Amino acid sequence: MITASLDMGSEKMVMALASVEGNACRLFGIKTIASQGIERGIINDLKKVRDCVHIFMSELIKDREVNVLNIVLPPESLRIFEHKVTVPIQKKSVNAMDLLLASQYCREELKEECEELIDMIPVAYSIDRGEFVIDPIGRVGRHLETTFQVYLARGEYLDDIFSLFDGYNIGDIYFFPTSKAYMEALDVGNAKDFALVDLGASGINVELFRDGMLEYETRLPLGIRTIDKDIMLAFAINTRQARKLKHEYGQALRSLCKYRKIQIPDTNLTIENRDLATVVQCRVEELLEGVVFLLQKWGFDNSDDEILLTGGGSRLQNLDLLLNHFSGHPVDKAIAKRIQVSKDDILSTPEYLVALGLLFCKHSIEEHPRDGFLKKAKTLFTKVFGV
Repeated sequence: MITASLDMGSEKMVMALASVEGNACRLFGIKTIASQGIERGIINDLKKVRDCVHIFMSELIKDREVNVLNIVLPPESLRIFEHKVTVPIQKKSVNAMDLLLASQYCREELKEECEELIDMIPVAYSIDRGEFVIDPIGRVGRHLETTFQVYLARGEYLDDIFSLFDGYNIGDIYFFPTSKAYMEALDVGNAKDFALVDLGASGINVELFRDGMLEYETRLPLGIRTIDKDIMLAFAINTRQARKLKHEYGQALRSLCKYRKIQIPDTNLTIENRDLATVVQCRVEELLEGVVFLLQKWGFDNSDDEILLTGGGSRLQNLDLLLNHFSGHPVDKAIAKRIQVSKDDILSTPEYLVALGLLFCKHSIEEHPRDGFLKKAKTLFTKVFGV
């Protein structure tokens, strides 16, 4: 099956194309372009985004027939909350059918919501209102209580995204939250407990995974783009020059800088690299303090558990050392797993993680969002015209 994935970030858009069969994934290609028409994860200029999509379709997809396109929806475009359902255990002990029944119950109860259901991820189980358990299979009891993390989006917004692909040879289109893409990219079911910090341009996603499940997630509203503004003000330069300085010389630890002069892009002016590092480190420390506060609040206190970094901001030099100093946890890069690629560095490229994880994403009960739109439209048509 030919699967494509699309991650529409505030600074970059990434599309991947692969052959996916079960847990086997062979990457055909992946492409990144500068985002247009997107601000803080939300589409604000449909025409500009359509032009970006056209580049992907003409250069990456070309004449291929794509069976499935998976698209990630950032937290800014979603309403996220927890929802609990209780179902009777069909036999003496919990089996896979009970988990499936819990998913069906949750979907039914969410039908009254105004928005469209994007996904729901189980985050906790309990038997007969007892203590939370990680894996309920085989547990004896009468009732299974399941807590789902629910993700909803406005139907009109999804319609706009669907319209971007009119005229292209796409089979089915599905939407997923970033947390599902992370889970698939990092194969959390087979991983030790860890925290993931995605340092994006407009915000920072912080996720905690324990025993192969998502336990907590949140988004901090300030992102790495704030560093650009600090550099602009500090050295009286424009946005493009500030961003180039950050990308080429950004250093999160001033103490590790060796004295040297660096040139401001497109000028004959120079600054000291230590002065740049001072500006960068001050802002990065502020951002990381929020991350560490959350992890401590969530009880992420086993010093052997890793923090994995991803997102464009993770490219800042020595950011891992600074976060290790703040948190006391080992810090490493997030690397995508289970994907056959021609170059291994693709798997560790921060901007690619979400798009690569999306290639594996599937819903527990396949339900095309477009089907929901058609059903609602049909119901409305019947009410108005009586047919």
